[in-house]
Amino acid sequence: MKWLILTILFLSSIVIADDKIEIELSSGEVILADTFKADGDTLYLYLPSERGFGKGHIPTAQQLAFDGNDVWALDLHTSYMVPKNRSSINEFSIDDLVELISLTQDQGFKQLFFVSSGRGAQLALKAAYQWQIKHPDDAYLKGHIFHSPHLIKGAPALGTEAEYVNVAKVSNLPIYMILTQYSTKYFRAKEILNTLKLGGSSVFVHRLKGVRGGFYMRNEEDLTKLDLKVKADLANIYIQAANLLSTVTPLSPKTLSKRKSTKSSLNFSEPMLKTYKGKQNIVLQLKDLNGNIVKLSDYKDKVILLNFWASWCKPCIKEIPSLVRLGDKLKQQDFEIITVNVGESAREISDFKKRVKFDLSILLDDEGKAVQDWGVYAYPSNFILDKNAIIRYTYRGALEWDSPAIIKTIEKLF
Repeated sequence: MKWLILTILFLSSIVIADDKIEIELSSGEVILADTFKADGDTLYLYLPSERGFGKGHIPTAQQLAFDGNDVWALDLHTSYMVPKNRSSINEFSIDDLVELISLTQDQGFKQLFFVSSGRGAQLALKAAYQWQIKHPDDAYLKGHIFHSPHLIKGAPALGTEAEYVNVAKVSNLPIYMILTQYSTKYFRAKEILNTLKLGGSSVFVHRLKGVRGGFYMRNEEDLTKLDLKVKADLANIYIQAANLLSTVTPLSPKTLSKRKSTKSSLNFSEPMLKTYKGKQNIVLQLKDLNGNIVKLSDYKDKVILLNFWASWCKPCIKEIPSLVRLGDKLKQQDFEIITVNVGESAREISDFKKRVKFDLSILLDDEGKAVQDWGVYAYPSNFILDKNAIIRYTYRGALEWDSPAIIKTIEKLF
């Protein structure tokens, strides 16, 4: 009955067609959303990551609705006709989202929880902050549920400390942060937590050991047994998280300093190694696959390519053949490729090598210490050290390592 009455009242704003709605805003924009109805008091508002939505979230949303919770999943990329890429969330209107939040409240919901992941967390934080500024005495917004939130500003140079987006530093709503082991944020939990606490947020961290990043949005055929088990329980995790977040009384939001944004020019030149300007003399001491302790100092008088990778990282896998070819081409030189696997066990790597055959030195950073010591925020990340163990070049991302330009740069160090 509630939906029937509200459909009549807000017919000019919302047109409902089965489980899809169109939300017409005062700006003239029309936001598309998939809805999972329960006629309850609680709304879970899904905001997309920079990659948008697939269909992997649907079973969780259906279970939430079955348990008496309404879910709206906003298809912002289609609504704004924006391609799915890293910067896509910057194309969505925060003012539109603020108005949309008020419309959800007008429909009779008593509390709202944001659900998002990746860079979508920035979008949720911005929308929540602006809504609170306009409604300072309203406790409608109860908190955020984030999967591996990406709150870093830009792309930090390797070996440097990342800067976090300003809105993360003024967040005051409680946050439930779900981190999977096989993702880039797992070993950055403390860093992210401390940033979010600056604005007064209470942050709860839920670690999922052995689970792959993006499991909550992937289709079932792409998931492991453990991924499937956790995903089947995800609705319960959300409900428990919401119950926990509801117990927190947030502080008033801090003032966000306004800074003019600048857009960097695009560079379409061939990928090249970047000159390194970070700290030097970084210690590296890890076990290899046989349990032996290996130190960087064991490779005296050699040029070293230090590669941070993981088997769940597709760009990492893509560049392995070129790393092998690079090693073959420079095998007569004093050159060594050392790879550092992040967060996986020797058994997992051995199983991976049965599928992707390669012969490179592999060290195990199973606790993420080297990742933090070396200032690594994304995989693959690469460092080139000269014969004096001085870091000369870096590259963040996958490369064709045996390209003539790359080989020429490395050969200058011999």
